[in-house]
Amino acid sequence: MNTDTTTPGVWQEPFTVRSYEIDGGGSASPVAICNYLQEAAGNHARQLGVDITALQGDGYTWMLSRLHIRLTRLPLWRETVTLETWPAGVRGRLIAVRDFIMRDAAGQAWLQASSEWLYVDVATKRICRVPEVMATYVPAGRAPALPADASRPPELETPAWSASLPVRRSDQDLNDHVNNVHYVEWLLEPLPPETVAGRQMAELEILYRQGAVFGDTVLSEAAPAGDNTLLHRIVRAQDRTLLALARTHWRKEP
Repeated sequence: MNTDTTTPGVWQEPFTVRSYEIDGGGSASPVAICNYLQEAAGNHARQLGVDITALQGDGYTWMLSRLHIRLTRLPLWRETVTLETWPAGVRGRLIAVRDFIMRDAAGQAWLQASSEWLYVDVATKRICRVPEVMATYVPAGRAPALPADASRPPELETPAWSASLPVRRSDQDLNDHVNNVHYVEWLLEPLPPETVAGRQMAELEILYRQGAVFGDTVLSEAAPAGDNTLLHRIVRAQDRTLLALARTHWRKEP
């Protein structure tokens, strides 16, 4: 792993698709892709001195609040791709933005993504103002990976499919909440095989509202919302607290 010497402030990291990361079609799963994003973001934040382990010493942490991914294709088993990531600015006073681009061996970009992060006081769970130093890490002249978009996934009115899932001890992260990538796993659980057979995810947008913890049971609900689009909702089964909303778009496999 290394930083991009042509664009200061941009982190580059290669990932090779492993056998345990592929789906039935032999491509990296959307869950694997999200794990790559999380790993590269954490490694770059560590280099900058603002990763979770550094912040927790001062009583703070990062929590992901939104992730938006567009995919031209999914990489194949054993394919090596390179992920670029960089701090992309601060929205208002409370949201730190981090962008991503993933490229194949020929340099072709096939993934663009943007993420939004909250700076949280660990003891009080309150959202705090993003440290001013974060603005200094934004690479000069770097275009956003995705156009700015204020839209959000709409509320799911009537679920067509639902799955009940227990929160496992192994689902937890350093914040003692479920790791954000597991929510992406949960989105896919209730989908009937015929709904996604022969299709790949082309776009994912997920909003994180509350954190699930070990011992919870969650309900993952979904329904069609027009051609090739699905809406998703994850709630805590015990009290119907909203944990996440999402929207996915799908296309036929190449």
